[in-house]
Amino acid sequence: MSKILALIWKELYTTYTDRNLLLIMVVTPLALATIIGTAFSGFFGGGSDAPIRDIPVALVNLDAGVEQNGQAVNNGDIIVDLLVPPADASAETLEDNVLFQLTNAVELTDADAARAGVDDGTYAAAIIIPADFSAQVSYGQNDPIQPTTIELYASSARPTSASVLEAIVQNITNTIATGNITIQSTIDELIARAQSDPAFGLRFGLASSTGTFAPDFTPAFDPANNPLRIEQQTVTGEAQRFNPLVLFGSAQAIFFMMFTAIGSATGLLEERRDGTLQRQLVSPTARLTLLVGKFIGVFLNCLVQVALLALALTLVGSLLEGQFRFIWGDNLFLVALTLITVALATGGIGTFVVSLVKTPEQANILSGVIGLLFGVLGGAFFSIDNVPVLNQVRVITPNYWGVDAFTQLALNQGGIEINLIMLTLIGAIFFIAGVTIFNRRLEV
Repeated sequence: MSKILALIWKELYTTYTDRNLLLIMVVTPLALATIIGTAFSGFFGGGSDAPIRDIPVALVNLDAGVEQNGQAVNNGDIIVDLLVPPADASAETLEDNVLFQLTNAVELTDADAARAGVDDGTYAAAIIIPADFSAQVSYGQNDPIQPTTIELYASSARPTSASVLEAIVQNITNTIATGNITIQSTIDELIARAQSDPAFGLRFGLASSTGTFAPDFTPAFDPANNPLRIEQQTVTGEAQRFNPLVLFGSAQAIFFMMFTAIGSATGLLEERRDGTLQRQLVSPTARLTLLVGKFIGVFLNCLVQVALLALALTLVGSLLEGQFRFIWGDNLFLVALTLITVALATGGIGTFVVSLVKTPEQANILSGVIGLLFGVLGGAFFSIDNVPVLNQVRVITPNYWGVDAFTQLALNQGGIEINLIMLTLIGAIFFIAGVTIFNRRLEV
């Protein structure tokens, strides 16, 4: 164990006493993130009060409808009428209806086309109403309301819009179900009274048979009478702020950390070329001990780098705002876990890449190719949210999972379990594979 610790210390000391390496590892990504973040700070603006509105939505109503109390009812149409403005709607109608302001919804007939529109960035989400929606939410004698699912196919790049739409759809659906229960309860009450009060029963039966009693329940499903209300209010309190340094800083940090990981692992090849590795192997130190110590050092190099950048970006952000603020969110435990798993994933990939080559020169070439590729996919240079294929392939990179985790934490959203799992799996798999390949191929 003492030999492994000595190897780890040697790796860290060699790296962080080299001024040129520090310039590449910390100063360069910090400067780039600061410049880009400052340039975009007006767009993300902490003081901006721009409301959420005009969310692009595709709505597909596959509801087949049902006959309820002698009338044809399609509950899916209620959702369509609430969200999709009529073609002949006046500007005044559009302005007065808050739902029409909040969303820019269009009705489609093809669910696959709606999902494709979300994937290519045309829509923030697609709301797909199933064929049995009315059958499930309608309520009658011996026919209770059944669970039903409205599909909300949302873009991961627009989590806020997806959350808003989810709340709206749930509210509307609950209102429809409540209305159906209320109507049927009224009818059941009339029938029960007719059975207990013969005089009322005769009048009720006569009215029903002659058509005199023909209640119109459509107003209960008329969007104009729907109890759903959305009000815009100005409230006091601290608004949720997002510092652009989180997005650009984490992207740059992970981008440069890939070069650090590969460069650090390449040191083993350089030691073999210089004869240092041979002298170590003829000592009583086992080969596996050397490899484990070396690659734990690679991981810690990455961890120290990303931790230093996180602290430095916090200081820069605080200076720009004029007051100290930890820009990575309030959950320090999850922030620490994210730093560790990002370093693990990046270090693992660096170890694996270097295990496949024979010379430091080959490793340097591969580091440039893989670093740039992962940087592009991870959004280090520009957003690929709306770029087909690339916005799907990016999930194979630690850059995507790391930047997404840091962004969610900065917004105090703690649901990053899948991010941590993916980063840990990437790191563990590539570290084990890299050490195994090195152990088999290492020749002195």
